[in-house]
Amino acid sequence: MSRILSKIKLNTFAIILSILAIVTALTWIIPPGSYDRAEINGRQVVVAGTYHPVAPAPQGLFDFLKSPVQGFSKTAEVIVFLLMIGGVLSVIEKTGAIAAGIQAASGFFHRNPRLRFLFIPLGVIVFSLCGATFGMCEEALIFVPIFIPLALSLDYDSALGTAIPFVGAGVGFAAAFTNPFTVGIAQGIAQVPLYSGLGYRLIIWLICTAVIILWLGLYARRVRRDPTKSLTYEFDIERRKELKLHKEETHITRRQKMVLFAFGMGMLGLIIGVLKPQICAFIHGTWGLDLMTLLHLEEEGWYITEIAAWFLGVGFVCGFLGKMNMQKFTDAFFDGVRSMAEIAMLLCFAQAIVIIANNGHILDTLLEAMSGAIKHLHPVCASWAAMMLQTVIDFFIPSGSGKAVLTMPILAPLADLIGITRQTMVLAFQLGGSWMNMVIPTDPVTIAAIGFARIAYPKWLKWMLPLLIVMYLLSFLFLIPPYLMKWQ
Repeated sequence: MSRILSKIKLNTFAIILSILAIVTALTWIIPPGSYDRAEINGRQVVVAGTYHPVAPAPQGLFDFLKSPVQGFSKTAEVIVFLLMIGGVLSVIEKTGAIAAGIQAASGFFHRNPRLRFLFIPLGVIVFSLCGATFGMCEEALIFVPIFIPLALSLDYDSALGTAIPFVGAGVGFAAAFTNPFTVGIAQGIAQVPLYSGLGYRLIIWLICTAVIILWLGLYARRVRRDPTKSLTYEFDIERRKELKLHKEETHITRRQKMVLFAFGMGMLGLIIGVLKPQICAFIHGTWGLDLMTLLHLEEEGWYITEIAAWFLGVGFVCGFLGKMNMQKFTDAFFDGVRSMAEIAMLLCFAQAIVIIANNGHILDTLLEAMSGAIKHLHPVCASWAAMMLQTVIDFFIPSGSGKAVLTMPILAPLADLIGITRQTMVLAFQLGGSWMNMVIPTDPVTIAAIGFARIAYPKWLKWMLPLLIVMYLLSFLFLIPPYLMKWQ
C-alpha cells in the first residue's frame, strides 16, 4: 500500500476533489437544518433561535458532477477578474516595462546591499496595512506576478514573492482595525459602535505584522544560503533562466517609464476607488464638501467588477503607451488569459465544495451544534471556542462578510449569556474567521495565489502550518485581556 501511495502525486486538484467527495458523503450523515433569514441593510442575516430541521437533501453522484459547473456561476466575477489580470499583465510584460522595472529595482538593491533588508518588511507592512484598513484581498493578486520575478532577481524564490503581497494582505485582513468587510459588518450586527476598540486592535495588528516579517525574513535567509531549501526550487530554475534574458537590457527606455508610470497611477486610482466612501466621508467631515453629490458618485466603493474594469482600462493605456498595435495587444492579452485557465477551473471545483454543503443543508446544523456547546464553557474558553467555530465555518464560507452575517446574529447575544463583551466576540470572529483563509482550498484567492507560483497545495499547507500555529496561539492570548478588562 505504501508503494502505491508513494506513486500518487498529491496535487491541488486531487486535494479539492477529495474534500468535495467527503463533504458530499457528509450530506448523508449530518442531519439537515436551517435558520430563518431576514434582510437587514440589504444583507440576508440569520435570525437567532430559529434553527429547525428541514427535509433531507443528500447529494448524490450527479450532484457531485454538477457542482463544479454550478461553481462557475458562483465565482464568475472572480474568474473574470483573474482573466483580466492575466491578460493585462501579459500586455504590460510584452512592452518590456515590467522586466525593466524589476531590473531597476534589483539593481538598486544590489548597489545598496545594506538596504536589501527593507524589501521584506516594507512590502509586508504596505500590504498588511491595506488588508487592515480597507480589506485588501483579491486586489493582492495583481501584485503576485510582479513580486515573484522581483524576489527571484534578489536571489529569493517564488514562494517569498507570493507571500509578501498575499500573506501580507492576509495578515492585515485577519488582524484588521478598520476592515469594513469584517470589523465593520460584525460590529454593526453586534450593535457595537463602529470601529470602537481601535487601540487594542492596533496592538494586535502590530504584533501579527511583526511576526510575519520575522517569519518571512528567516525563510528568505535560509533560501539565500541554500536555494534547494526553497518551496519552489524546481519551478524557479526555469524562471531564473528567463530573468537572465532580461538582464541583457541595460536601461529603462522613456516609453517603458511611461508605461510604469501609467501602471502606478492605475494602482493609485484603484486604491482611491476602493476607499471612495471613506475618502469622501473624510473630506465632508473636514472641509464640508459633499463629493458624492457634487460629482454624482455612487455611495459604495469598488469591488471585483469595478476593479476588473479599471484594470482593463489601465491595460489599454499601457498598451498604447508601449506602442503596441492591435494585433500585438490582442496576442499578448489572450496569451495572458490562457495562462489563467488552469487556475479558473480550480476555482470552480473549490466552489463546488461550498455548493454541495449548502444544497445538503448541513452548514446551519454545524453552526447550531457548536454554538450550543459554547455556552457551557468558561468565558475565556467560550471566546476561544467561538474563534475555532469561525475557523470551521471559514472552510465553507471564506468570505469575511459572509461569515459575519451567518454567525454574528447568533454569537452576539450568546456573548451576553456567557459573560464576555460583544466587542470580544467580534474579535473572536475576526481572528478565527481569517487566518485559515491563507491556506483553505475553498478560498479562490488562495488557489489563485499559489497557482501563480506553481506551488502544489500540500507544499503550501505544510509551509504555512507553523505560521498558522503561532498565529492561533497568539490569538488565544489576545482574547484573554478583553475578558479581564471587560473590553468595550
